[in-house]
Amino acid sequence: VGELAESFITMERTLRQSVRELKETTAAKERIESELKIAREIQMSMVPKLFPPFPLRPEFDLYATLVPAREVGGDFYDFLFIDDNRLCFAIGDVSGKGVPASLFMAVTTTLFRTTAVRVSRPDEILFLLNRELCRGNESCMFVTVFCAILDIRTGEVEYSNGGHNLPYFVSHAETRPLRNTGGMALGFTEDVTYRSEKIMLRAGDELFLYTDGVTEAMDEGGNQFSEPRLAEFLHEANGSSATEI
Repeated sequence: VGELAESFITMERTLRQSVRELKETTAAKERIESELKIAREIQMSMVPKLFPPFPLRPEFDLYATLVPAREVGGDFYDFLFIDDNRLCFAIGDVSGKGVPASLFMAVTTTLFRTTAVRVSRPDEILFLLNRELCRGNESCMFVTVFCAILDIRTGEVEYSNGGHNLPYFVSHAETRPLRNTGGMALGFTEDVTYRSEKIMLRAGDELFLYTDGVTEAMDEGGNQFSEPRLAEFLHEANGSSATEI
């Protein structure tokens, strides 16, 4: 009986300790979740969310959306007028997931805006952006970026690619990826040269920019959405507004 009583006392002591540890773990988990929620709100505030973004500029239609797979992530998009008639826009995908990727995303978007207003060509923007991201990058993170500048007077788009998924050009006649300019992802090394290409958009033509979160999305059977399905979808959706697409 004495040994049984001692066992119950030990079990009660262990149970109390377990309850204390569970309370501490739960409190820490709730604190982390709260901090991640705040981090998500901060991250989402860094990308434009008001559409249409330029109500007084009817020459083009623009819409974008970002849905992180986790609380925070590394994808981003941004756009801004660099003068009265040229719209600079970009999309990117940081390596990795979670908080590290979101921090690198915040640095990239900030540097993109400060760089875009200094130079007037997308290849120069990527060159300077890459050089800044390489400095002090001890974590060896990198980011793929597609950058372009639209002249709304002519419809000419000059673009440069840094290892990102190539956007699709969609017209009544065809749906195809843009020609690759051959640039590598940003953040690896400063000694990288980026090239630019040009394409002309006519009335009704579209550009669709995306990250691999679209094409690598899986159904319940593990089948990816894939680039062929995306191209087929864009072809069928041709003529729809940017918001509808």
